[in-house]
Amino acid sequence: AKLHRDMCKELSAVYCKVLSIFPSLEEARPRSKSGIQALCSLHIALEKAKNILQHCSECSKLYLAITGDAVLLKFEKAKSALIDSLKRVEHIVPSSIGSQILDVVGELEHTKFLLDPSEKEVGDRIIALLQQGKKFDNCSDNAELEIFHQAATRLSITSSRSALAERRALKKLIDRARVEEDKRKESIVAYLLHLMRKYSKLFRSEMMDENDSQGSTPCSPTGQASNEDRTQAFGRQLSKFGSINFKPMNSRKSGQTPTPPEELRCPISLQLMCDPVIIASGQTYERVCIEKWFR
Repeated sequence: AKLHRDMCKELSAVYCKVLSIFPSLEEARPRSKSGIQALCSLHIALEKAKNILQHCSECSKLYLAITGDAVLLKFEKAKSALIDSLKRVEHIVPSSIGSQILDVVGELEHTKFLLDPSEKEVGDRIIALLQQGKKFDNCSDNAELEIFHQAATRLSITSSRSALAERRALKKLIDRARVEEDKRKESIVAYLLHLMRKYSKLFRSEMMDENDSQGSTPCSPTGQASNEDRTQAFGRQLSKFGSINFKPMNSRKSGQTPTPPEELRCPISLQLMCDPVIIASGQTYERVCIEKWFR
């Protein structure tokens, strides 16, 4: 995980334990309506846990930092969903498997997800930058870059490679926000990308790059250089950059398709249904999957 490593470690351990006993759950093949629904709920809970773990490993570090509270809430919801679904499954499987499930439930109930204080502090500082983004003028641009540099350093965005990875992650978030037509998220991520580009250009000579034949040593704007030299360097670079323009973007890029509704996915396979059928309970499933469960 890029951020929230402790929470990811806790959830990942439980996720792997549930996956290890899942073959035994499938062998039980509950034929009742409640049994099928219980297994479906466990499928969905596992998918939620998988998604949040993937989110923390692939998303932008800057975005993960500023959305710490929302990420924590997702972890809590994933935990609750796993506990509820496991308890439902425990009643429909043999006692030997049920005891393993109860052990996992007990572990989950004693798990407490907490944000890393240092990551939360970084997130709060970046949020402060976002809130005053349009208020910065030429005289205070130095302070903006100084704060952003410290935050990026705390998040280990200290090399050209990590800066490139961060920009790519932010671009993916912008594309997703446009598909979802989430203007607020798009504006926030666009401003983060603006700061990231500004940071990358300003400190490009300070970052160690494997293709750099000069062998220069990276330095920090908070290093030993005099205030006058640092201010002049900042001024020369900042004069090249314009301020961000938050224009609404209504058009989608060609080739982008909207995310299909979850209702079109089979609760068993979690894949888009090609041959959907409705059972007596009113629930819709992929024909092949539901027939397999009833065999």
